[in-house]
Amino acid sequence: MTHHIMMIAGETSGDALGADLMQALKRRENDIMITGIGGPKMTAQGLASIFPMSEIAVMGLKEILPRLPKLFKRVDDAVTHALAVEPDVMVLIDSPEFNHRVAKRVKAKRPQTKIICYVAPHVWAWRRGRAAKMRRYFDAVMAFLPFEPEVFETNNGPPCHFVGHPIVDRLEALEPLPDFAKKYHLKAHDVPLAVLPGSRISEVKELVPVFGQVLRYLDGRMENLRPIIPLVPHMADLVREKTANWPGKPIYVEDEADKFAAFQTARAALASSGTATMELALSGLPTVVAYNMGLMGDLLVRIMPVPSVVLVNLILDAPAMPEFLQDRCDAREIAPVMLEMLQNDEVNAHYRAMLAGFRPAMRQQGEKPADRAAGFTLSLI
Repeated sequence: MTHHIMMIAGETSGDALGADLMQALKRRENDIMITGIGGPKMTAQGLASIFPMSEIAVMGLKEILPRLPKLFKRVDDAVTHALAVEPDVMVLIDSPEFNHRVAKRVKAKRPQTKIICYVAPHVWAWRRGRAAKMRRYFDAVMAFLPFEPEVFETNNGPPCHFVGHPIVDRLEALEPLPDFAKKYHLKAHDVPLAVLPGSRISEVKELVPVFGQVLRYLDGRMENLRPIIPLVPHMADLVREKTANWPGKPIYVEDEADKFAAFQTARAALASSGTATMELALSGLPTVVAYNMGLMGDLLVRIMPVPSVVLVNLILDAPAMPEFLQDRCDAREIAPVMLEMLQNDEVNAHYRAMLAGFRPAMRQQGEKPADRAAGFTLSLI
């Protein structure tokens, strides 16, 4: 009997997750049909997308507002397809603005359809009431973060299952990593410091001046400091321009394998809050985190019912990465802590020991996240 799974991905990251899940499903089940919406990676796995994913891959109010009529039409199309083909299971990947609307309408018209939310919305951070609402139209959640099942249970959400985070696979696919010191001509006495001032214009403009002040403080108190700055393509020129006068002749890195090799080689890191902190934690690199979002950040920090905004600290339930947020995002506060992390062997080893638990915490034993997600998806049929 053919099993029919409908999948919807609404953006590039979801397309990659969907493609990995499609591969994992096919490894487990020969007689399977997958329909729905996806991008080039899911198409390469055999999906005939019912319309181009690019039509729903919009971000921010400015993009969404003028396209609302088209987006509502695409919600209609997705619901119509689901009701027509009657899939055994629907897997809706991230993109809550689109996917939750689809889930609500399909569940209302065909309650027996099993619907999975793949990538949990961050109800742990704000609006925890969303968990209980999701229970009305999702049968299950497949989560990336190990503490999310407990959060959903506490807040009366749908059953939530930790499947592991694909970021671990991304790093392992790059190993063995290049010899960074040799490739970038580091000298034995150099002290490499990874510096990550963010991936958005607002972050870079806010953090580069602060990070520059930190580096000037460090440069005046230690010799041979070498900043290593990983670049993301859309921000590369801006970051190069704004950091060109930093002390220590910054090394710019654009290749992902080189980036992780830099993390493996560096003594410590100074980073914006975000996904980068998880990459640094996977590499076991002691890191100071700084971030300032102005008035909006003040509001979020006040309403977030969690002791830290750094995911690494929440996952490890420990202050594994010192954080300097909002008013504390100040070179005068950050620099002495950074200097201690760089110069004091005991302090550096203390943070490395805390971070050693991060990689095992991000993967369920034995299986890759996509394989675990595939097994759970098939279990609902």
